[in-house]
Amino acid sequence: MKKKRKLLHGLLHAADLGQDLDPHRFYLEWYGTDECVIERHMGILCFEDVRVRLRTEQGTLSIEGEELSLYELTATRAKVTGRILSLSVEGKS
Repeated sequence: MKKKRKLLHGLLHAADLGQDLDPHRFYLEWYGTDECVIERHMGILCFEDVRVRLRTEQGTLSIEGEELSLYELTATRAKVTGRILSLSVEGKS
């Protein structure tokens, strides 16, 4: 499985298509300070009005802010709204 991922990453890099096409990496779109959309997450770890934590292939994505809410949630997509103050990723160890 790791060989397939490495090959896919190599092909995307060689074709200069960008990492957003890699199905194993999460994709994030951040719209100002009040909305962000996360694609390819693997589940919610924490949901509070000041923090949302999502599991991803690369580690834990933390979104911190005020009055946060999950406006849209599917198995692989989440839309977080509210006043977003910071985003961070804690890598896998």
